[in-house]
Amino acid sequence: MTEALFSIEGDSFLPSSLAGSPWHHDLLHGGAPAGLLAFCLEREALGLGLQPAKLSIDLLKPVPKSPLSVRVRTLRKGKRIMLLVASLMAGNNIVAEASCLLVKPQQIKLPDYACQDKQVIESPLALKEVSFQDILFGSSGYMPPGLHTTIQLRPVTPLAERGRGTAWILLPVPIVSGNSNTPFMLAALASDFGNGVGQLRLGENVGTINADIILQLSRLPEGEWIGLDSVALLDDMGVGQVNTTLHDVHGRIGQVSQTIMPMGEFSG
Repeated sequence: MTEALFSIEGDSFLPSSLAGSPWHHDLLHGGAPAGLLAFCLEREALGLGLQPAKLSIDLLKPVPKSPLSVRVRTLRKGKRIMLLVASLMAGNNIVAEASCLLVKPQQIKLPDYACQDKQVIESPLALKEVSFQDILFGSSGYMPPGLHTTIQLRPVTPLAERGRGTAWILLPVPIVSGNSNTPFMLAALASDFGNGVGQLRLGENVGTINADIILQLSRLPEGEWIGLDSVALLDDMGVGQVNTTLHDVHGRIGQVSQTIMPMGEFSG
């Protein structure tokens, strides 16, 4: 059986080593809980004919590699929109809060003057696969295995930690054991990688971390590959954003914004 990021045991989700963080072997990469929250939120709205349009996640605490639970509440349920809130729990502690806005899609014809982003980034099929291990540490250091080594990464542009990058990622394993990855789950998981693809290095061993994820989808992705075109915008007060345009092989599917700050104390 293919190992997943999470297995289910009763009401708990048990993280595997595939979901780990590059920075600490006892913590999870932010993309793993994002994918898990998308799974639980989407399950709550199953069969209603609604499309996830916005997923907002506040990463309140580092998510531990320990049993997790998710509590979902419905704030509004109408014919055209539904608003859900989910709390990710480690024991009695809330480690992340998410809200999800779902809307009823309807086919329309856009007027000629409507703004449309028709950019299609280079296909992942002809690109070389690289590892985040090599990008973040090269041959100079050890990085524990985790989600960053589980995904397949194919850069379109060099990922030089200069605050801008474009790359494709593919997750070759299930997020939740016994369940297929849905397009929404893949988009949610990929959304946390914007700060990695658009990473801005501030000095020796000092980069930026993100405190949240705001994902907006115009449509759900088709296929397994998710493309990220990311730009970091950081003020000299140490607060900024990574803005990411998300793609599938047909073009733009949505966007992500992440609030960023220096990783630890910084003096440059």
